[in-house]
Amino acid sequence: MKQLIIIPICLTLIACDGGLAPPPPKPPVELGFSGTIYYAPGSWPPVDSLVNLMIFASQIYPLDSSLVSTGLFSDPPTIFLYPQIGQSLSFFEDSTSYSFPLKSGTYKYIGVLQQLSSDMLTYGIRVFRVVGFYRDPLIPSQPGSVVVNDTSQIEGININVDFQNPPAQPF
Repeated sequence: MKQLIIIPICLTLIACDGGLAPPPPKPPVELGFSGTIYYAPGSWPPVDSLVNLMIFASQIYPLDSSLVSTGLFSDPPTIFLYPQIGQSLSFFEDSTSYSFPLKSGTYKYIGVLQQLSSDMLTYGIRVFRVVGFYRDPLIPSQPGSVVVNDTSQIEGININVDFQNPPAQPF
């Protein structure tokens, strides 16, 4: 008699699949923006003038040299770099796809920085130069703004880089 009761109980337990267990967690939504950097053919400089390439996103525009260091090192910062200082995007590519994780906010100036010297404390010598920026779709001569929200990643923030013809320097 005990065996007749145990068999249905075992079958019932085997048939249970977690029923009331919580659903698996959803992967977190990556906030920020993404796009592709397109490099002008034949414009890459010699390797000795390429220390790092980084994407920047600034909540401040227009920039001047005093606002750059304040924006990078203030708490909270208003200028963000991807990848971080000391890391670089790939060199000598036709294009580079990227995904820049950022907190929500309005980013008024987005572009690509070329680091010209590994000595960050060089006095009187420009260490960084802007070699391309995200352009306003309505006024292509001006930087375009990107509003990052808490719900999704903004796609299609593409940047054209021409090392031989960089844009006017903002600082």
